[in-house]
Order: sequence, then structure tokens, then C-alpha cells
Amino acid sequence: MNRILVLSPHPDDEAIGCGGTLLEHAEQGDVVKVVYLTSGEKGGHGRTEVETKRLREQEAREAARILGVRHLEFWRAPDGAVRATDGLVRRLQAELRAFSPDNIYVTHERETHPDHRGAARLVRKSVSALNGQRPVVFMFELWTPIQRLDKIVDISSHLENKLRAVRAYRS
Repeated sequence: MNRILVLSPHPDDEAIGCGGTLLEHAEQGDVVKVVYLTSGEKGGHGRTEVETKRLREQEAREAARILGVRHLEFWRAPDGAVRATDGLVRRLQAELRAFSPDNIYVTHERETHPDHRGAARLVRKSVSALNGQRPVVFMFELWTPIQRLDKIVDISSHLENKLRAVRAYRS
């Protein structure tokens, strides 16, 4: 049994980017935890930020249930301003020590969205400062294709449930 940590810049990034892989981990009995760095409050399409935050977190809980994710946290960093600040790096390092993941999934560092790049930098800074065994970091794409693939996971058997999880984000 492995311990898997996903750093999702926004609610829905985990389902779109690596949802099928998370289903595979859950099927194998791995412990999967998702940390949502923001609550996606800027993407409300006419809703207030407060209303959007509540709605997106509710949708994330539903998507997590579909994906077999039993552990999730909302860190509520400002949407549109995810940076590898000292405070966020310390928080992630504490999470890494407490949860002790074998693998980390995060958006890749050349994504066009600044929050996605910020999440990648946050993981890089946090992991590089760890003493002892470090988790393996896998980066996934959302908006910008990855130029060099290191690992491909066949999610064919999970595609229907991945799509259900993505559709849980009705907003």
C-alpha cells in the first residue's frame, strides 16, 4: 500500500489531470489524499467569491468520493495567486512529514496557468528541503501539453468514472 498526495491548484484540476490514475491507486488499496491549494473562488462565472468557494468545495467532495479519495483538505490560498511563499512551503513540508507520501502528483511547471506553475514550484521547493527519503514527484498536464513523458498510466478501465468525477464540477 502506497501513500499518494495530490497538490491540486483548484478544485477540478485533480479530476481532469490525474483522476484516472487516482482511481487506479484507490483500486490498488493505496491511501490517496488531495490538498486543494485554492477553492477556485475566482472562477464563479457571475457568482460571488464566497458562493463560488462553497460550491467548488462541495463539488470537490463529490468528485473525491467518485475517485476513491478519502482524505482531502482545502488550504484556501488566494485563487490566482498561488506562490511558493515561505509560509506555504513550511505548511507543505509539515504535511509531507505528517502524511509521508510515497508519490506526489502536481501540475507541471510549464503549464500556462500561473497557479499551476506555482503549485509545481511549491512542490519542488518543499521536497528539495526534505532530509531523508523523498517522495517521487509526478507532474500532470491540464492546459499545456507535457513535452517529455516519463510515465503513462492506462486508465481505460477507469475512464467512465473519471468523466463522472469531472462532471461533478457542474459550476
